[in-house]
Amino acid sequence: MRVVVVGAGFAGLACADELIRLGHDVTVVEARDRVGGRVWSQELVSGDATTVIERGAEFILEGYDTLRGYAGRFGLEVADSGMSYYVREPRGTSQPVTAAEVANTAQQLRAAAESVPSSITLPDFLDGRAGIPLASAEVLKARAAISWAVDDHELSAHVLLDSVASTQPGPTARMAGGNQSIALALAAEMIDRIRLNTPVIGVRDLGGDAEVLTASGTISADAVVITIPLPLLESLPLEPALPIAQREAMARMVRGHAAKLHVPLGRRPATSAVLNASRRYWCWTATDGSGEVQRVLHCFAGSPGALAGLDLTSGPNTWIDSVRLLRRDLDLLTDQAVMTTWDDDPWSTFAYSGLGAQSREDDEQLMSCPHGRIYIAGEHTAGEWSGLMEGALRSGIRVATRLHMSQ
Repeated sequence: MRVVVVGAGFAGLACADELIRLGHDVTVVEARDRVGGRVWSQELVSGDATTVIERGAEFILEGYDTLRGYAGRFGLEVADSGMSYYVREPRGTSQPVTAAEVANTAQQLRAAAESVPSSITLPDFLDGRAGIPLASAEVLKARAAISWAVDDHELSAHVLLDSVASTQPGPTARMAGGNQSIALALAAEMIDRIRLNTPVIGVRDLGGDAEVLTASGTISADAVVITIPLPLLESLPLEPALPIAQREAMARMVRGHAAKLHVPLGRRPATSAVLNASRRYWCWTATDGSGEVQRVLHCFAGSPGALAGLDLTSGPNTWIDSVRLLRRDLDLLTDQAVMTTWDDDPWSTFAYSGLGAQSREDDEQLMSCPHGRIYIAGEHTAGEWSGLMEGALRSGIRVATRLHMSQ
């Protein structure tokens, strides 16, 4: 079977890899000049391998079995970060509060959160509960908004059930040398099948076969797998158009808007994780593949409100000034800082997706449902794994298996 995979991010590469393994003729088309999509590793200081940063997806967490499988296959090292993604020292609250106090509040709320409908928003749930310390509620809202990169009123109270917002310690790792090494390793095995700098401008299901339209010509195929980010999928001309129910399920996904800031350090720090609850960003220092703490401070801001409050459209200066106040303990070399935004990236236009208060139980199935000869993969189709590297990889393999079984 001739298959065109649109997008060379984690979902597209995993899908293509599995299809090739199953004996299919695969072509991958990618708009960027690189593979990896929203997984993008780079040396902060050129030529210094100890300063590798993740300009996109960062952490490898518990349950990332598919990603770890690829790492093992390619002989790549999964390096412990020396800190926990989940435990952050809270600052910027109306009253002092500790990470342990926030964790205790979250644990107390889990049963109550589980009992309410998913349509109840996180603020409505927290604000309506007696006896919840104000500062703990502020941190829980901020944690969830940052993690999903949306304003908290879009989130269901059920986010308190998820490990990302649970504040409990958990394993936290990154790929030694950069998360993009997974994409590069996959691409190296199919390099003659990948066409970079090839944006897709439309896809047609002609009944007997399918066509992928690009600026440089048309590619015919027996099937097409589209793995591009959700907003680009929604605007991509498809013939015939996706069913209304499928489009409505996509519209119910929340759209994450995030930015990252990386600042070199003059002195090697200890590992750390600090949350600025009022400005809705957090920052951390971590070990890399060498086992030593990088001389880099990593920062992540999530939600439209956070990005606006930090005035990121004008550059990183407001954010840098805030970080200076937050992390007086660090020797920041701010003139070498690098900021990454995704809203202004034409091949993503946002950071990642997630389930929100309006999401329904069958949305995952609806979004991933094939449409004739057109199949859809990507982190947005991964249900509880949406927004994550693991979800993207799983979605690609799932679609490849489904497509193969349809023969």
